[in-house]
Order: sequence, then C-alpha cells, then structure tokens
Amino acid sequence: MKRIFAATLAIAAAATVSGMPAAAQQVEELKVSSDEPYAHDLSGLRLPATLARAPRNKAVTIGGDLLDVSANYESPDRAELLSLYVYRQASGALPVWFDRARWSIEHRPNVYGKPVAAVGGPSFVPPRQQTASGLIATYTLNKNAYRSTGVAILPFGNWLVKLRYSSKTLEAASLATAMRAALAELEWPADIAPAPAAVPVTNCSTPLVTSGKSRPAQEDLRAMLMTAIVGVAAATDPADKEATAAEPRAAWCRDATALKGGGVYRPNEATDNYLIALSDAGRGVLVGPSPANSLRAESNPPAPSWNVSLVDLGATTFFQAQDRLPSPSHVMQRVIRGPVTSQVSTRGKKRNINISPGAFRNGNGKAK
Repeated sequence: MKRIFAATLAIAAAATVSGMPAAAQQVEELKVSSDEPYAHDLSGLRLPATLARAPRNKAVTIGGDLLDVSANYESPDRAELLSLYVYRQASGALPVWFDRARWSIEHRPNVYGKPVAAVGGPSFVPPRQQTASGLIATYTLNKNAYRSTGVAILPFGNWLVKLRYSSKTLEAASLATAMRAALAELEWPADIAPAPAAVPVTNCSTPLVTSGKSRPAQEDLRAMLMTAIVGVAAATDPADKEATAAEPRAAWCRDATALKGGGVYRPNEATDNYLIALSDAGRGVLVGPSPANSLRAESNPPAPSWNVSLVDLGATTFFQAQDRLPSPSHVMQRVIRGPVTSQVSTRGKKRNINISPGAFRNGNGKAK
C-alpha cells in the first residue's frame, strides 16, 4: 500500500499541471507464462518462474512503463512467501530505501508485533558483484503466522532489486542465508556495473533547522527553465555518465524530524537540503537551493529560493519555489498540494520539459 501511495501522490501532482496530461499510472497485472522466466527488458534481469521452490503466482507493474515491477511467489503449503521488486533508482540512495524498508517492518505492530532483529552484519556481496553493495535484515516474529521475515536491497546498474521473504519454517538467521540463495537464482546479465559498498544510514549528528514559515518565491521563465534542465541532467542514468564505483557518493543520514508521510534524510549532514523518502519504493520529495539562484547579477544579490520537487521513477515534478528552506511538515501539508510550476521526463531518449501556463506568479500568488 505504501508503494501505491507514493505512485498516487506523483499522479496527483502531475494532474494539477494545467495543460499537461496526467500520468496514467496504475497497478497493472503483467501477462507472464507460469513456467517461463519473466524478462524485464529495461534492466536485463529475468525473474524465474519459481523462487526458493515457490511458484510465481502474480507479476504486476506500477505504471505502464515498467519502471517498477514486482512478482509474488508462494509455496504450495503457504509456508514460504516471497516478493521480488525491480525499480529504477531515481533519488536518494540504496541505504535510504533500505532504511525505509526496515522501518515498515519495525513499525507495523498490527502486522508484525514487535519484531526482533537478527544479529549479524547487514552488508552482503550480491550475485555477480565484487563489493558488499547490498543490505539485508531479518527478524524473528512474535505476532504473525510466520516465524521470520526479512528484506534485502541491492543495486543493479541504474536499478534497485528488493526481496521480501517471510517463512513459517525458518528462524531469522537461516532466513538470511535462504534470501541470499534466492537472489542467486535470478538470471543476472553477464556484465553488471560496479557499485560502491553499502553502509546503513545513521542518525544525523545535528537536527535540521528551518527559520520561519516559507512562502512562494518570485520566479520567471529563465529560472524555471534552468531548474528543469538541471533536473533532467541530475537524473541522467549512470550508464550514460559512465559512472564507476570509485566516484564519490553522498553519505545519507536520518534526520530526527518525525513525519507521518515518510522519513527525512540529508546528504552529508547538509543543513540546506534534504529528501523526504516516501515508502521504500525509490520515490521522494527533494528540497534544496534553486540552481536559478546563480542567474542573479552579482551587483544585485538575490533573495535565495529553494526548490521542492517530487521525484517519480520517470519524471520529476516541480512545485512553487520557496523563499527560505521550508520545513518537511510544511512541504508535505502545503507545498506539494499546491500549484505545480513544471514537470520534466527523466527516462528515455526524449526528455520533455513542460512549464505550467499558470506558473508565473509573484510571492503573493498574483499573476505577473
């Protein structure tokens, strides 16, 4: 449900853009053979017809572009239940989405009671890779028909692969071994781009501080275009940039901000930008200084503005820029429920930039 909520939020944002077609994202069942692997052509991964001896009983995609697909497996005696997800890496980083996946297990008392995490290092080396770029966690359950449950996430080029596994027969430590064996059963391509070692996020050493309530900032066409173009460039696939594991990557920390709609994370302990991670499905709200601030003449120092953008797996939607760093609660309650200024596609050969006809407003909300 949380994965569907994130997709629905993205749809709602796109639908508010005057003159722009709303994305027709929905959960659609895939037509797959019951005894043949499902080939996810965009990533090159093939999902087997059986996993850990459990037959695949369903495969779906969120949206019609196959940027987010999943397959469910269940043993005939219903003792083993596995869910496999493949989705595009569009924002944040693997440790962030792993942290949200763990949170969803640890904070659902009506489903899992008080799960007890198994002892052991969370990092592991995924199949056909050389570094410990994946993260895994398993739990002992005390309020569920299942004895244990676990989650693992690993990088795969510009994609993330997530495995959820619940067992009525295996204890938590044995489940971790079974999960790594199940991932090895997937049909991986021969060549997989190297990925950096993964380290779980930790708490930020200092809290995020905002000063006062933010208001819409004044923008013009140049500023909106620059913001949109930078948004497209930032979403370029690692394969297009010839990324390597040696490139510096941000170290994300978990901010202390309590937020009902998601978790707040900051890259490198940043004090002027953050990510609101929606569920663990790769979608989030990015908040940070506008690249358009550099357009102002040095002789006329600008009043800086901050961008707020909803990052979906194939598009980024920008909302009204703010005159100061907005608080996460203000972003969720007001900003992303307000007017949209632009939207850019971030996947595929065509990178469209759409500017909302009603976007040119001053800080008081009046048309220029």
